[in-house]
Amino acid sequence: MGVSLVCYTSGKIVLQGKSLDSFVNEFFVGSAAAPSKPRDDGDPDLPFDMPTIGSDEAGKGDFFGPLVVASVYVEPAKSTELKAMGVADSKTLSDQRMFPMAELIERSFDCEVRVLMPVDYNARWSEAKNVNHVLADLHADAIATLLMRHPDAAVIVDRFADESLIRTRLATRCGKPPRRLVQVPRAEAHPVVGAASVVARVRFVEGFQECEAESGTDLHKGGGAPVDVAAKRAFAIGGRELMGRIAKLHFKNSERVKGLRS
Repeated sequence: MGVSLVCYTSGKIVLQGKSLDSFVNEFFVGSAAAPSKPRDDGDPDLPFDMPTIGSDEAGKGDFFGPLVVASVYVEPAKSTELKAMGVADSKTLSDQRMFPMAELIERSFDCEVRVLMPVDYNARWSEAKNVNHVLADLHADAIATLLMRHPDAAVIVDRFADESLIRTRLATRCGKPPRRLVQVPRAEAHPVVGAASVVARVRFVEGFQECEAESGTDLHKGGGAPVDVAAKRAFAIGGRELMGRIAKLHFKNSERVKGLRS
């Protein structure tokens, strides 16, 4: 019929082709018109019409190094400053570009950063047994601190789990919800969240470098096979005590280091 149909496990269906109308009329009884174009949740229309706090994290998927959250407050009139800096999602920028950029962001705007180095991270995870709960605590703490100074600000957060995790924590810390709280995937598309992502990434890299210096060997970012090699090398140097100071021990990588989980 000249129609392609793709079904996703999420329940979304995408139809394309020249005979779309006839296909829908024949197989989707009750539909008189072709289905509308599916909304792309990854490209949301994020408003910047009021003072805004953007919040993002770094290090969640990295075995070595800290977990970091950065929150940044920016007024709409200052958006041109972010653009002039070249602010974007940290995943699209090199470390070389981000270091001076993060320094300028922290000098120019009100920021709050929370860095959870591996020793404290492992202790917090042992209590919560859920990294998203630990992450929500960091986000809420940084955002609430900025809201104390800027109570009328909107809040935009990169969504990483159930939206209630941050919402309930903010309500507890602030006594009331923010004027506007938006949580969407890939929120780094918003310039203020992009600024937060740059600050968070740079602080993560700094913490990673501290862990690398303490380990006495080269480490590796992420959680793939090269990380396993570095983990075995670091474990041979300092055993579990050292690993507890440089790595997030609940990661699967720990299972692949003989003697680390015993």
